[in-house]
Amino acid sequence: MSAPISGERAPLELDAVINEWQRLWRENGFVGDVEHASHADDKGQYHWMIRLRGEEKDVIALWLTLRQRTVFLETQVMPAAEENLEALYKFLLVKNADLRDLHLAIGPEQGIYLVGHIAVGEVTLERLDELVGATLHYVDEIFPTAMSLGLASLYRRRPSRRTL
Repeated sequence: MSAPISGERAPLELDAVINEWQRLWRENGFVGDVEHASHADDKGQYHWMIRLRGEEKDVIALWLTLRQRTVFLETQVMPAAEENLEALYKFLLVKNADLRDLHLAIGPEQGIYLVGHIAVGEVTLERLDELVGATLHYVDEIFPTAMSLGLASLYRRRPSRRTL
């Protein structure tokens, strides 16, 4: 089985990987706080939230949920669209085909999310770094176009903050 049921130590092991990752990457300026509930929720799942600083979207909140066999990752790319739904969904479906390890999804409140799963046993420092890096990259890549399409009357893209 590729994703065996996680044991009692899984929350502690995942917390250790997240804390080591945060320690290594805090200095680059892209990582803000990491929050963790030390107790399981009513479903027996543990949660972490990593705040990232994006280029296009100021704050990207990446939620990690330790489930029975997997770690589920999710972040909101944008709230529910109000305009140009056909063009927005076409853009997102085309973009979805290019994504690796993560995919776009519509959330319960119709917001656009970037989500993924990884087997508990596959969560290493390197793998977490790849997934967080992909999240940061994909959100910054998708956010301005998605907002310009889905919330065109409310969103104006700001000038890039990137420096050469």
